[in-house]
Amino acid sequence: MTIAIIDKSELATLRLGSLVSGIKGIKNIVQIIDREQILETISKVLPNVVIYDVNINGCDNFMNMRKIRESYPETVIIALTSYSTEQYQRKCNEIGIHYCLDKINEFEKIPEIISGIK
Repeated sequence: MTIAIIDKSELATLRLGSLVSGIKGIKNIVQIIDREQILETISKVLPNVVIYDVNINGCDNFMNMRKIRESYPETVIIALTSYSTEQYQRKCNEIGIHYCLDKINEFEKIPEIISGIK
C-alpha cells in the first residue's frame, strides 16, 4: 500500500509518516509539501490512501481533493482540518471524501482507519 501525505508542514508530514509507517502492508510513504506538486505527484505515485491537510494556504484544497476523487476513485482520502466545523464536514461529504478528521482531536485515529483499508 502506498500512502501520500499532503501537508504544508514538513514536520507534520514526518510525524504522520512515523505514525503510519508501522502499519502492516505499508510499502511506500510519499510526503508532499509543495502545493504546486500535489496533483502531479499523486498522478505519478498513484497512492492507495491520501492524507490531505485541508488548511494549506494558496491552493483550492477542496478542488484538489475533488480531482483526486474523480481521477482515482479507488483512492481513500482522509482530510485533516484544524477547523472541525459542520461546513468542512459538509464539503467533504459533498465531494465524497471518506474521512474528515479534526487534526487535533482525531489525529490518532489515522492508523486504525488505514489498518482497516483492504
